[in-house]
Amino acid sequence: MPAPSLSDISQQLTDGQTDIALEALKLWVLSHAPDKLTEIDLQLARLNTSKSDYFKGLLTREEYAVTLQRINQGVLVFIGEIRAAADGPAPSTGDALHDYHCHTCDRVDQSDSFGRIFGAAAGKKAHFYYLYGDERQSHEGMFKRIAYDLEGRLLDYLNPEFSSNCKSLQFEFTFEFSNDLDIYKKNILKSLFAALGIPVNEHEPLLDRNLYYAAERSPKLQGLTARDFVSVNLHISQFDWDPQLTPEAAGWFIKNFCQVDLPANSPTFLFFFALEYDEGDEEVKSQVEALVQRTDIIQALPELDMVAMRDIGRWFEKYKKIAPTTRDRKALMDEHFRDQQEFYMEDVEMSLLKIIDDYNKRYIR
Repeated sequence: MPAPSLSDISQQLTDGQTDIALEALKLWVLSHAPDKLTEIDLQLARLNTSKSDYFKGLLTREEYAVTLQRINQGVLVFIGEIRAAADGPAPSTGDALHDYHCHTCDRVDQSDSFGRIFGAAAGKKAHFYYLYGDERQSHEGMFKRIAYDLEGRLLDYLNPEFSSNCKSLQFEFTFEFSNDLDIYKKNILKSLFAALGIPVNEHEPLLDRNLYYAAERSPKLQGLTARDFVSVNLHISQFDWDPQLTPEAAGWFIKNFCQVDLPANSPTFLFFFALEYDEGDEEVKSQVEALVQRTDIIQALPELDMVAMRDIGRWFEKYKKIAPTTRDRKALMDEHFRDQQEFYMEDVEMSLLKIIDDYNKRYIR
């Protein structure tokens, strides 16, 4: 994965992902401006101190949110100073392409299905979906595609100055299995609370909590409004799958934890249950297919299947600026996608990411 650009880091700060942005900026500074490292370390120390004080109850949610905002503003100013001090003219990012566009190849059926289902449930604060298919079909990529699309970011290739008026935060964790249903349920909540930045041990008994409780106490969700989204990817591999316990745990999570009244100004929550299996394991595959066909509270998007060469060609036509001429596009397709007519999405995304990275090197330091 290529290192984030300063533009990506700035966007992370705007999204409220301060810790991720600072760690990424530290790596960038180490490579490009090591003399500025002290400033980043100071901001990281300030962030960690604020987190500790908040978790100890020494800061209120409002005070913590203000502190985060000040850190973000200070880091954004620092990024601006780095750009201004760079030797020569600032590199053009207008023609650059963000990494997340590697997720936009194919998956039309899934995107269309999601659009119809989500649109029909407008106004609901919590939504639930199944993503299912072979483990090499990049369930994570489909999740990211939807999350970025909700924010409108997938259109930024048409307008480099694009700025969204909403946020779509992304969280991912594993649906950790247990043979004991109550422990299974608790594992889910422990992972969710940890992902949301909530100290697990300070909020027992977890099974008595709900989504409203978690949203109110998550430092990562502070400042979000009704126009924003929180997308959560719950990864369920074939190794964590049980045909009886997994659906029971998922049903409990929805009915007992998530189905609670949320304030009108709260963000919209989207939970994706990503069921992954080896296509050669017919038993697990048939069990998953039977589950998604009889679902009622979780909406199943179409199975994630192979990517055809035609879909890859359509991607190159969409992003013509990467290879402006027909000859250039055919050369890239032959270099990365020859000898086959269909591909696993994981392989497609890896190749497209390499193509995007090679292209961006001409525009980003």
